[in-house]
Amino acid sequence: MPDGASGRARTLRRATLLVLSILPLLPTLRAHAVGDLPIYFEAARSWLAGQTPYAGFRFEYPPYALLAFAPAALVSSSLPEFQVAFGLELLLVDVAIRAALLWTARRQRGAWAYAPFLAYAGVAQLQAFWLYKRFDLIPAALTLAAVLALSRGAAGLAGAALVAGIGTKVYPVVLLPLALVHTLRQGTLGRFLGGAALAAAPLAALAVSWPLLRAVGFHSARGLQVESLWASVLWLFRDWSGVRWVHATASYEVQGGLAPAVLGVAVAVWTLGTAAAVLLSLRRAEEPGPGALAERALLPLLALVALGPVFSPQYVLWIATLAALLVEPARWRLALAPLAAALLTRVTYPAPGYQTGLSPALTAALVLRNLLLVTGLGLLVAAARRGLPTAPDQQPP
Repeated sequence: MPDGASGRARTLRRATLLVLSILPLLPTLRAHAVGDLPIYFEAARSWLAGQTPYAGFRFEYPPYALLAFAPAALVSSSLPEFQVAFGLELLLVDVAIRAALLWTARRQRGAWAYAPFLAYAGVAQLQAFWLYKRFDLIPAALTLAAVLALSRGAAGLAGAALVAGIGTKVYPVVLLPLALVHTLRQGTLGRFLGGAALAAAPLAALAVSWPLLRAVGFHSARGLQVESLWASVLWLFRDWSGVRWVHATASYEVQGGLAPAVLGVAVAVWTLGTAAAVLLSLRRAEEPGPGALAERALLPLLALVALGPVFSPQYVLWIATLAALLVEPARWRLALAPLAAALLTRVTYPAPGYQTGLSPALTAALVLRNLLLVTGLGLLVAAARRGLPTAPDQQPP
């Protein structure tokens, strides 16, 4: 078969696989409205009506999140309409993520050319209950775009994508030191800063006119969310720890008993662990390519998620997109624990008893999920300290 015809056949296979992976998710656009949708809808409508975010109405997210909600709110007069419109918006983002993973691995041989896509698609399918109803797909896509752009030398695009992600949900900020050091070594720091400045200009203007610190105050008052490592262990041994499963302001938390003391420890470990992971991610990569950069980027991101006192189901998307880039011959072992944890999240949410307290069996599954994340973090730390990837010939059985 001529090269041109062979290339078209491969493109057709990838396009078909992408479409088939999306089809099972389409019915969820109208199904089971998840609790955050009314928050998005009312916030966008209030802003479009002229109220000032954080002052005229309560808003817990960074300013660019409103830009994500506004298009769907403009074409919707009711919450069900907003659910579909916003779901379609997220579906397009999801398609972009899948297409990027297929494109990135296109030069791999055999099944490896589809492995990152399939890894992400499996995680996404199991999170279908809320996948197109929480906006975390957007910062996850922007983070993936930043890493891929950095790996290709497109520093300006990487800077813009990373700052846009920070302005949407803050957490990509842990990748900023890595991006700065990487572009400094590559001699493209100026372009990175230029792209970042363009994306940050509207954010800076909004920070002057909107009281953003009120959102910071909201998050600083949060306790041990039930899905975090710390809360899950306390709940597993609740007869000893004396904690209660409580519906707090923005989530379910464990409170009372040992929870206040453990919260202080959790915040300290989380802060120090994430800072150490950020510093460790700055080690020079041994080889070019998206896999090498994703390995370093996932390190602080996984520390942020695995060690934190707050954990929501959608956080698995933060790690799944980058972990999928590690599913390649040299690094697939580093992806196993984070991806297994992401898959296991479906067992614990949604789950019976989530609103009143998980059963011992489900709590054990939750603790296992969190320990898998910690294990994945430990393997990334070990790999960073060695400075060498897994040997390419060590392929999975």
